[in-house]
Amino acid sequence: MASSRVHKTLMNARVGFVFYFVSIFLAFFSRRIFLECLGDAFIGLSGTLYSILNFLNISEIGIGTCIAYFLYKPIEEQNHAKICEIVSLFGYLYRIVGTIIFTGAAIVSLFFPLIFADKGVPLPLVYFAFYAFLGSHLIAYFINYRQILLDSDQKTYKISIWTQTGGAVTTIIQIALAYYTHNPFLWAAVQFLFSVFTCWMLNWVINREYPWLKTDKSQGRDILKKYPEILVKAKQIFIHRLKNFFLSKSDEILIFAFESLQMVAFYGNYTMIVGKLTALFNSVLVGMNASIGNLVAEGNKWNIRKVFWEYAAFRYWTTGIFIIALTFLINPVISWWLGPQYILSDHIVFLILLNMYIMLTRPSVDLFVNAYGLYDDVWAAYAEGIINVVVTLIFGYLYGLVGILLGKTVSMLLLVVIWKPYYLYKRGFQEPLFVYWKNIAIHVLLLGLCIIVHHAAARLTGWQADPTILGILQYGLCLTLPTVILYTLLVYFFTAGMKDLASRLPVRRLRR
Repeated sequence: MASSRVHKTLMNARVGFVFYFVSIFLAFFSRRIFLECLGDAFIGLSGTLYSILNFLNISEIGIGTCIAYFLYKPIEEQNHAKICEIVSLFGYLYRIVGTIIFTGAAIVSLFFPLIFADKGVPLPLVYFAFYAFLGSHLIAYFINYRQILLDSDQKTYKISIWTQTGGAVTTIIQIALAYYTHNPFLWAAVQFLFSVFTCWMLNWVINREYPWLKTDKSQGRDILKKYPEILVKAKQIFIHRLKNFFLSKSDEILIFAFESLQMVAFYGNYTMIVGKLTALFNSVLVGMNASIGNLVAEGNKWNIRKVFWEYAAFRYWTTGIFIIALTFLINPVISWWLGPQYILSDHIVFLILLNMYIMLTRPSVDLFVNAYGLYDDVWAAYAEGIINVVVTLIFGYLYGLVGILLGKTVSMLLLVVIWKPYYLYKRGFQEPLFVYWKNIAIHVLLLGLCIIVHHAAARLTGWQADPTILGILQYGLCLTLPTVILYTLLVYFFTAGMKDLASRLPVRRLRR
């Protein structure tokens, strides 16, 4: 079972890794074309509309996460009848959620003449883009719900092949349309049409992979009576999802409210870089949710703890590398890529990177909390959300983007960094928390030390990265790369889990 889990995880990682580099190339190339040919206002509008849809998406209340949790055991037992029941129930619940999202979207769109008045974007374009994005969004609820079985069965790579290919083709066509026509209507239409095509291909893959999978959404109400605990868990997860929205999906709406559509686009340039690095994690660790869920289901406490520290070591190490590189290179990259007029101030960049560090390292705890089914700390979700909203509204009004980012930072430090590890160790691992903090403190101190060393070397040499591709590469190779190597060696020798993780690498030993 363990070997099968590792094999599937590696397969998911390989496929995701390949598509990651395709997507990052297209994203960086397309962003400049879209900004130049469609305008800052339209790109800012797109980010704002997606944030509105993400807000409506909280009505999903965590059903997908909950259903995946209940699928792990029947998948392990190959209980096809139970799998069909649970997936049918999922389709039934998702149909309800999709209807709620569509209704909410229709109501929200009635206020677009007030929301987007005098924003420099024609109202017909706002409606057309919104409903094109909405149609793409609703496909997952009404048609593509069965793909949850591929996710839970650690076969996410089969989803990635088609969704990522469809995304790449969509972007290429959108680049051509933007460059030659400068028509945002066509840009939005292509987004929807390729979502329909990808949906058709995914269902073809699912039918081939699971020919025995027969679902009947009309039986959902009766099946739900057999699994009442699903709604109990879903309600608990909902609070956490609502909180997560305010932390990660509301930035564009708040920046639009306190700043402008143009600032949404400026901020979006930085978050696109951060998002692509997050996607690198997803490409390597795709399918880990199911792997960790299956690991916890087996109940081997020693192995669970061993994998926890391997996963944490990987998360903190790779995130540290990103932070070192971005601290010194993100502004030169933005200047070379889009122009110096798009550079944000240093304190904004600092908060973006600090929030990135917390967000990219938090799954080392969150995935195990989810695998244990620990969702009943709803008070923590309320507290995190309230702190975030209060700090954001006050300081966002006073300081704009800085205040919005500060609200996220304060709430995550209190609840994500401090509370969640305590919750996992008390309710899941049932062990003292001291070991956790000792090991995590080492990761943070080593990262801080390496940033200080890099900064000192840059000051001693008087070297700054020129905003050219050659200047960025020279600086990265001569200063940033040695710092990353130093950081890697320090993490390997002084942190828990890194040596165990290195032993898993599929390196062939040379025979004498």
